[in-house]
Amino acid sequence: MNPEKINPFNKKTVLELCSIIVVGFIIWNFFNLFNRSAADNAVYFLNVGQGDSQLLTIKGEDKKSEIKILIDGGRDRRVLTALDDTSVFKNENYLDIVLITHEDFDHIGGIASVLENYDVGLFVWNGREGESAAFQELKKVLSAKKIPTIVLLEGDKIRYGDAVLKIISPDKNLLASKESNDASIVLMEEVADTKTLLTGDATFLTEKVLLEKGYDLKADILKVGHHGSKYSSSDNFVAAIRPVISGIGVGKNNYGHPTERVLDVLNLAGSRMYRTDLDGTVKIILDKEFTGTTDKKINKGFLAALGAIMTGSYRDENMKTVSLPTTKKEEKSSNLVSYKTCSFKTNEKPKRNSVIFNEIAWMGALTGATHEWLELKNISGGSVNMSGWQILNENEKLKIIFPQQKMFDNKFFVLARNAANEALSLNADLVFTGAIRNEGEALRLFDNNCNLIDEVKGNPKWQFGDNKTKRPMARDKNLNWFTSYVTLGTPGKENR
Repeated sequence: MNPEKINPFNKKTVLELCSIIVVGFIIWNFFNLFNRSAADNAVYFLNVGQGDSQLLTIKGEDKKSEIKILIDGGRDRRVLTALDDTSVFKNENYLDIVLITHEDFDHIGGIASVLENYDVGLFVWNGREGESAAFQELKKVLSAKKIPTIVLLEGDKIRYGDAVLKIISPDKNLLASKESNDASIVLMEEVADTKTLLTGDATFLTEKVLLEKGYDLKADILKVGHHGSKYSSSDNFVAAIRPVISGIGVGKNNYGHPTERVLDVLNLAGSRMYRTDLDGTVKIILDKEFTGTTDKKINKGFLAALGAIMTGSYRDENMKTVSLPTTKKEEKSSNLVSYKTCSFKTNEKPKRNSVIFNEIAWMGALTGATHEWLELKNISGGSVNMSGWQILNENEKLKIIFPQQKMFDNKFFVLARNAANEALSLNADLVFTGAIRNEGEALRLFDNNCNLIDEVKGNPKWQFGDNKTKRPMARDKNLNWFTSYVTLGTPGKENR
């Protein structure tokens, strides 16, 4: 029997394999040498499923090495794969800082695995104890590996060269909140003339506190709070940031993350959005330009594949790379309107120069069902952007805030209580919750800067409208109120 006929490896094949191995070995060595000059100032949104994890890299003083800061670690060990995909660790498994924003499982579940697989220089947290098994395991590993630990709160800073991480929340009041998300660490990274705001699961309350304290929140990149939930990313907060790029850490979930409202707000702000559930891990390079985004794939062919494996470049397969400077040049304008929180109390006289109250139905319907609606009239002669405008009653239990880009293009604008809209099919322009009292209801209309536009005085009680005949109160051309001659009024039409 001839051995050559059954041996799949003849001399030629063996020589080819040896050549490939030698070439691969050379590539592997030179890759590590050349890659030392590839340090980046970058922000990574790591794909860890339904959870949060970001990696910050800051160029070292030699411009070849990188300081690496991990913020949160998702729910499980998937964070290890995501970190491996970044290709920033080369032949070392070292993280300079690991920081957890708060104690929720979808932010800390993978941290113990990170601490077990990486050497860590410093662990940072807000000091709030968690009760989950994941948090207890985290504490156990911290103790076993003797990792230095520090609590940082509002006002604390981390510096490295010209780079600085400013902790702007929580303060002591937010830290003491029963809601763990209120106490999320919020930090602003400033490096290479760029700003990145990382918000953990910061809530409306946290955002409100930061806005009231007057922080300069303008940032190039926003880590969208709480996976884009309905409890974060308020209009005013996003308007203050006006991010060029927004990153959302999200996976398959039953919470509705990210919500349409948040996506609409970010879109109105002109922000370019990336989601880890759709885009995988996203790397944003802060100080280098290139056109578009890159989706690196393994080249076809055995030799190319072997080279990719030996150099580690195969890890980039699931990562999208984006240039912040290039994206800035393509920056879209913002149509997001910020607004103040108005108070009913004011000594200002109403302007009545653009929009007025025109008709008010505060009585029950003929059938006894709720029948409450307001009609506004456009007297400006053009279109009025009602974004952030507000209607308040004197005890502020009725508070209607007009949504973003709600345009008053026609002559009349009808706002109906949700029950009235369903029962009477008023085809309302806006549906509100709450109720209009049958007597003594004072109403005020403010624009987004809390300028008083119009008012309806309610003391001691309304003199117009008829609860028995179900005729609402209406306004004439001289802005005087009268009882409508029409049962159930004339919503969307001229008063009579």
